[in-house]
Amino acid sequence: MECESDGKPSIIVVNSALKSFKNRDVFGWTCSLTIYYKDLAQNGMPTHEESDLVLDYVEKLGSAIKGNPDHPNALFVARETCDGELNVYWQVNDPKPVHQYLQSIIQEESYPREMEYRIEYDGEWKSVEWFLQDFPKKEE
Repeated sequence: MECESDGKPSIIVVNSALKSFKNRDVFGWTCSLTIYYKDLAQNGMPTHEESDLVLDYVEKLGSAIKGNPDHPNALFVARETCDGELNVYWQVNDPKPVHQYLQSIIQEESYPREMEYRIEYDGEWKSVEWFLQDFPKKEE
């Protein structure tokens, strides 16, 4: 979905299947990750090459954060690209392995762009509820 945030273009990808997800309490922790783009084009959006590099990296991160695909430890909620940043959100069951994994990346400095993350308890998914709303259809 394309929209604007503070007058800047924003591209958002949402896991809409989570709108009706019933067992939210099982995934009661929110992990939010911010990656700062380096090579920008117009309006704070990344170049195609920069976007490809960062999204490939986030795909690998997401697989590690989710863990076992049959019994995932995390659910991808959304990602937003806006104003030189990529913000990614997961709802997590057990935050310890996610925190350890992300800390190891930071300690090893094995990331392509500067990044930071937070993991906070959010049993009611308040921090991600905006992404799970019913957005109005864009008129064509």
